[in-house]
Amino acid sequence: MSGYAGIFLFSTIANSPVEICGALVLAAWILSGRFLPDTRLWLKSAPALPIIGMILLPWIGLLYAPSPADGVSTAVRGYYWLYSIALIRGIKSQKFTTLCIHLFLTGLFLNSIASFFQIAHILPLKYGTPSGFLGISSPWITYTLLLTVGIFIASFYFRQADSTKGRLVYAYLMLQYFITIGFVGGRSGYVAFILLSPLLVYNLTGRRHLLKIIMLSAIVVSALFTFPVVQGRFAQIRKDLVLYSQGNVNTSVGLRLHMWDIAFDHIKAHPISGIGTNGFKRIWENCKGDRSLPFFDHPHNSFLYMLVSFGIPGLVVFCWLLFEMLKTGWRSFDSPVGFSLFVFTLIFIIGSLTDTQLLVFPTMILFVLFAGIAAALDEQQMRD
Repeated sequence: MSGYAGIFLFSTIANSPVEICGALVLAAWILSGRFLPDTRLWLKSAPALPIIGMILLPWIGLLYAPSPADGVSTAVRGYYWLYSIALIRGIKSQKFTTLCIHLFLTGLFLNSIASFFQIAHILPLKYGTPSGFLGISSPWITYTLLLTVGIFIASFYFRQADSTKGRLVYAYLMLQYFITIGFVGGRSGYVAFILLSPLLVYNLTGRRHLLKIIMLSAIVVSALFTFPVVQGRFAQIRKDLVLYSQGNVNTSVGLRLHMWDIAFDHIKAHPISGIGTNGFKRIWENCKGDRSLPFFDHPHNSFLYMLVSFGIPGLVVFCWLLFEMLKTGWRSFDSPVGFSLFVFTLIFIIGSLTDTQLLVFPTMILFVLFAGIAAALDEQQMRD
């Protein structure tokens, strides 16, 4: 299980250590002889069928993709789902699951420390934003989403802490993550924070009085908007929309609207099968019009990605898995692992509306792991 500990720790820091830990997990799992019995146990869980669909669809999509070679790497990454199957027994240990969640928070903490050094110009900025150790194409989106997940998980532990020292530790983590997101600039994370702020207030106060929660949520959201970066990122939306209405699509919002328009055109033409694995790369280059526009191989929306790539069956499988994860998390909402599953899935959904979080390494790996947690919890709930 130390391999999983490494995956959770490094998921927000670097890709290679995650790959190494994952390889160790799978090697130990297969060589131990637990592969077949664990798989049989996993197949009894509700998330198993949609996960199988998530594994098979990219391979099926290669059969009719415009350029199958472009989609092979996407299909091969399906082995990541084995991590979720191998988790089926590990989640039975509350000590193990607590360790994994705390290591995820620790990884975020280390990343945010690096971000502070970048803000202070002690470390160089990557991609022009204090993204810490993350080296991905859109760190401001993914990083802010992960920090928001960290804030809410830490708030749960804050509510459950039975000592002043424990509360201070989690309060400090929340504050550090909060200050960090104020400098990063990921609007999807800000939206998730705003929409779920009542849940944060509930964890901080322990009160269920609706009016008080609404009032305190407004104060929390107002605190977010004290950061100039946050103000600027939301103000940019209006500017981008004005430029888009004038025919300029080469902005953050404009490019998304343009690629979504192209994606919908091909969804209408191929509603059942989609255009195949990684097919969006080809249609974007063929249909974007202005050759100076940036290169993209996904439509910056996980739902559209599944729909345009694999048709209605792809969207159904993806939404089915998300539903099972939310349902299972809600049933165990008062436990750390259940709450973490529920809040991660919600924030993953929100982030998937403006970027293809299914393809971004940190969120993709965590999605796989939390899907495995959902399967393990569901199997336990059925037995109980």
